[in-house]
Amino acid sequence: MDRAIEKKNWTTKNILLYGVLPVLVLVLIYFMVNGAGVSRFKVQKDRLNIATVAQASFQERIPITGEVLPKKTVYITAIEGGQIKEVYLEGGEMVKKGDPLLKLTNPGLELNYMNLQTNLLEQADQLRNTRITMENTGLQLKDQLIEVDYMIKDLGQRHARSKALYDDEVISEAEYQVVANNYEYQLNRRRLVLLRIQRDSLLSSQQFSQVNNSLDLVDRNLSAIQRSLDNLTIKAPVSGLMSAVRVEIGENVNQGQNLGQIDMMEEGFMVRARVDEHYNGRIFPGQGGTFPFSSQEYHLIIRKVYSEVSNGSFEVDMDFIDGAPEGIKRGQNLQIRLALSDESEAILIPRGGFYHKTGGRYIYVVTPEGDRAVKREIEISRQSDQHYEVVRGLEPGEKVITSSYDTYNDVDELILQPD
Repeated sequence: MDRAIEKKNWTTKNILLYGVLPVLVLVLIYFMVNGAGVSRFKVQKDRLNIATVAQASFQERIPITGEVLPKKTVYITAIEGGQIKEVYLEGGEMVKKGDPLLKLTNPGLELNYMNLQTNLLEQADQLRNTRITMENTGLQLKDQLIEVDYMIKDLGQRHARSKALYDDEVISEAEYQVVANNYEYQLNRRRLVLLRIQRDSLLSSQQFSQVNNSLDLVDRNLSAIQRSLDNLTIKAPVSGLMSAVRVEIGENVNQGQNLGQIDMMEEGFMVRARVDEHYNGRIFPGQGGTFPFSSQEYHLIIRKVYSEVSNGSFEVDMDFIDGAPEGIKRGQNLQIRLALSDESEAILIPRGGFYHKTGGRYIYVVTPEGDRAVKREIEISRQSDQHYEVVRGLEPGEKVITSSYDTYNDVDELILQPD
């Protein structure tokens, strides 16, 4: 006899299907929502730099390096070429204007000087002889005039006596005519001598002027040649500190070659610094900077900005506001903090290696529990030599990782393992 089999409602299969499976689905959904696609990286907490986000006074500053230079430098150049014979002073010594620095020798120049000197002296002698001849000619004409005047005076007296005797018929007309003709001759001769003196005076005046000008030119040429020889001894053009001498005894130098330089110490020092071209449009005369020296802070101000960009940077000249520190030297490098803005309140994080990897686009924020750090997008605006200004993504009091991110591969979370 057949028996009806009673159907069981809660079989093992049903229990697994309706009991355990939903739980597994819920667990799977939980992990999908909370853990799907999240990349993680384990790091040792003691190897990280963790800083607290703060709100404080901020001034945008950038670090630059400046070189101390004298405000005014005079370069020493070779006016004449030659070979270095003597070096009277070395670099680093104070000199006065006119002090001999170097002695050159130039046999060709010296021989040329002697030849030219001989020629010019001969020209000068010829010109002087010409002037003497002209002076003698003038004296001779004046002597002739004196002689003619004497003859006229004598003949005038004789003419007067002869005229009286002729009128009294004491002498013949022939005798009277001889005296009268001689008298007339001397009068005519005097007029001719006066004309010659007048013309000679005019001509001599012109010739004397030419001769004197020629003699002056000869003297100037002789002086110029002498100066060329004198230029073989190089003297200090100004007083100051001779900071460099770039030649040695026996070395040949060319005309116009730079031989050294003198720093005019009384003019004081300045600082020349290089600034990254990124800041080209934000640097202007009048901006200030500070630098530490001998445990004190000193202030600088930009005097001049050079527009030329070279190797990714441009130069600025800066002056010491309260004078250069005592003991500072030419060529010394200064670490300057250059201010680009006024002070204002801002949210700040310390500078760190993370910026080189992220460019300031994100940062890892430590969770309140301190066991994880979550990647978060941020926006950095300005920066100083110590801080970045954050304008979006962080709040004061939060903790962030500021050390390098080079090994994290942009993961979403960092698992902070204890020390």
